[in-house]
Amino acid sequence: MNLALQTAEAASREWRFVDLPETWVLVLIVLPLLAGVCILGYRSEPISTRWKLGLGSLRFAAIALLTLVLFRPVIVEREEEIRPAEVIVLLDDSASMARVDSYADEAIREGLSPFAKGALASSTRLDLARNATAKRIGPALESKGYVPRLMRFDSTATSVSDPSTLSGRGRATHLGDSLSAALSSHRGRHVTDVIIVSDGRSTGGSPAVDAARAAAAAGIPVHSLLVGDLRPEKNLSIELIEAPPNVLEGDEFPVSVRIEGRGLEPGTRAQVLLEELTGAGEARLLAEDLVEPDEAGVRVVLIAPPAAREGSRERRLRVSVIPIEDETLLDDNQLQLTVAVTPERIRVLFVDGYPRWEYRYLKNLLLRADSHLEASCYLLSATPDFIQESSKGITPLTSVPTSRRELLENYDVVILGDVNPYSISPDPARCEEFLQSLREFVEGGGGFLAQAGEYDNPYSFEGTALEDLLPITLDGATRLGFSGDTRKEQRPTLESPLAPHQIVRLHADIDTNRRLWEEEDGLRGFYWYQPVTRAKPGASVLLRHPSDEGPYGRYPLLTVGYYPSGRTMFLALDSTWMWRYRFGDRYHERFWRNAVRWLALGRLKSGNRRVRLDSLKARWSLEERITVEARVLDEDFRPAEDAAYEAWLEDPDGTRESIRLDRVEGRDGLYRSSFEVERPGRWHVTLERDGEPPATTEFEVSLPSLETADPSPDPETLIILARLTAGEALHLAELERLLETFPGGEERREPVSTRLEDAWDDWGTLLLALGLLGAEWILRKRVELV
Repeated sequence: MNLALQTAEAASREWRFVDLPETWVLVLIVLPLLAGVCILGYRSEPISTRWKLGLGSLRFAAIALLTLVLFRPVIVEREEEIRPAEVIVLLDDSASMARVDSYADEAIREGLSPFAKGALASSTRLDLARNATAKRIGPALESKGYVPRLMRFDSTATSVSDPSTLSGRGRATHLGDSLSAALSSHRGRHVTDVIIVSDGRSTGGSPAVDAARAAAAAGIPVHSLLVGDLRPEKNLSIELIEAPPNVLEGDEFPVSVRIEGRGLEPGTRAQVLLEELTGAGEARLLAEDLVEPDEAGVRVVLIAPPAAREGSRERRLRVSVIPIEDETLLDDNQLQLTVAVTPERIRVLFVDGYPRWEYRYLKNLLLRADSHLEASCYLLSATPDFIQESSKGITPLTSVPTSRRELLENYDVVILGDVNPYSISPDPARCEEFLQSLREFVEGGGGFLAQAGEYDNPYSFEGTALEDLLPITLDGATRLGFSGDTRKEQRPTLESPLAPHQIVRLHADIDTNRRLWEEEDGLRGFYWYQPVTRAKPGASVLLRHPSDEGPYGRYPLLTVGYYPSGRTMFLALDSTWMWRYRFGDRYHERFWRNAVRWLALGRLKSGNRRVRLDSLKARWSLEERITVEARVLDEDFRPAEDAAYEAWLEDPDGTRESIRLDRVEGRDGLYRSSFEVERPGRWHVTLERDGEPPATTEFEVSLPSLETADPSPDPETLIILARLTAGEALHLAELERLLETFPGGEERREPVSTRLEDAWDDWGTLLLALGLLGAEWILRKRVELV
């Protein structure tokens, strides 16, 4: 489509009488006077009538010629610039145009089918607008002599040369501002019409009627072509609230979604399905629920059981809500997500000061847990000849590992019980090395858990490198000690009982889970705890004391955090072993499995212990620029020094393209890539290095909130615009009706220069006059007239 400024110049010549009198003067006065002079001149002559007519005609012609000279005949030479008529075509490029509608009307379906991208049922509003512009609107206008001026708009309007460049990423739709900007950018041009292709839903900016009045004042009709289903909105939508990006092999995990309903009858029920997608395109039902959605949304938690077979590196899931009758939008009824499965074993180092009950039961749990976990335990109070315990096949420790390399190569999670870090080794240098190495271990993505004890943990960490790792604040000036009644059993309270963290989710049912923690018929409570004042900024409190409080509220009992990408946890209780009462190992083991797995995922979630690949956010808006970072270690677990790495970006359909991660200046081992994506959905990034497992991360891209708040079309706004400007308001399916209203031939001619040349002031006019008079004189002599 040629969008260059198309102007042409034309030259013309025409005759004109500068002093020509009015027509009635010529007809009623001049011509009769000339005729009278000629007739009266020969009326009394003694010649035949034929000669009278011939001689009178010659005299009439001569006098008429002289009379015309008096009227000053001139030749007018003009040069003109021809400006073709221009039509502004405004294409909505906001995120709501990425929606897919369900068109029930057969006439609309037939009218839109030529513009569909593949099947109409899978074509977005933007697909239809782009194809209609490229295939029909542009060519039709050009064939009638119009020049289409394409512009995209969201919060404002900008020119584009090709409708295929539109992406549907705009975070807002300001129809009034965009129309005003389009008219202003074409001020002084010969704009005859404006065509708006949009769903009509304006989310902000100045009122569209103000821009319409400005167009009407300029005499420019504004036509509109609505895209979308015109039926009253009746829609179910599903939104992902929470799902773990990574799990360990053999884990079950929750998937939380919110189901919203608009335009539904009270009591309408919807079925929610959680399915696992197989390579053959089939789906295996994992869980389902029946809900009554409303506009506020209903939270649904579905539990995915362990995979049917081991060995898979990922699980592809689909959460969907079954469409109801006459639903208008179907593209938001399902979502897909991929959960990476980490097959590596979690390697745990557990160090405690003495064989308290908590150590005994946790040690036994770690050693017998399952094939996906291996542990090395070290009891500081043991005699030198005591063989430290470890998982089968793991060489028992003879001392606590203190070097950075030992920790990073051999462990994913370090658990410190009631330990003074300066009792780790008789050598103070090794104690200092352990403190620094443990900090670097966590910085490298490792997990760290500190479980309080009556003697050292956590206040012996104050002033050491470990203090920075803790997700809670230590204040030695106001050091808190337990002052309660050790004979009184108390139970913690969940910080978020309706949305519990995966560590404290012991049961799939939310209410049952709450009762397990807080009611007498649930888990056994505690008699002692280590008071700490508060969690650090950015950390999350999962459990609190039911009543004891300080200046920052009730004391935290279980807190988790990040440092900076490693995961940390502080547990102020030392009596989880008592949870085995009444329930056996069921919930005691589930809690510690959850905790260890969550802590380990900081290193294992990428699938590669030397490469940690992360999206800076788990969820991005479509208009945002995505940023992915990789922290890469070399063979010695030192920051890599390569200039860049290649990674693969995979879209929601599985199509892959290469991206480049460049080294960040001044940040050894840190690599970063920023890019944009063109559609919502679940995206994946994979970094592969020779001989190593691939590192992966994923992120969710969603439509901007303003555009998703109400994605239904708004024909009323477009109708008002058309009515105020004497334009047409039609559906895109009625495009041909609009094109018929363009007559063509509306180009504008503007004079560039004009020159007048006297036509009588030459020898030809004089000779013609003399010729006519001479001929009359000769003929008069022939008939013997004086």
